[in-house]
Amino acid sequence: MNNIDGRKISDEVREQIRFDAIKDWHAGMNPSSLARKYRTSRKTVYEWIDRYETGGWDGLKTRTGKTGPKPKLSPEQQEQLHLLLRSSTPVDYGYQTPLWTCQIVAKLIDQTFQVKYVPASVARLLKRMGFSPQKPRWGAWQQDQKKLMSG
Repeated sequence: MNNIDGRKISDEVREQIRFDAIKDWHAGMNPSSLARKYRTSRKTVYEWIDRYETGGWDGLKTRTGKTGPKPKLSPEQQEQLHLLLRSSTPVDYGYQTPLWTCQIVAKLIDQTFQVKYVPASVARLLKRMGFSPQKPRWGAWQQDQKKLMSG
């Protein structure tokens, strides 16, 4: 089946296709016929029908805004975290490194806000806040000195 890539169609056109498909469904067309007519999958047609049945015509409108889960930290908590990261180092909290790693920031968030984060989520949070997680370099410190002396 030569389906159309819906991502390349404007929101207005995709919305109109959904409206037209539901009108055809009301007129008696079955999902398989709708899928062929609108060059999409039956699964997509069933999703449109479900959206219509749960939200009416408004349920078929293009969804705007952010999708995905709500942030675990409120904007105020994120601002407080931003200030903590700017004004202190992990050494101030008893760690042996001055670098804010994702693991250390996750522990700081848990201790400060009683909110659990996994390191990968901390990385995304830090990126949204304009930070980058730091990764300590591993290796013998003598190695760097040898390079400096020979270079």
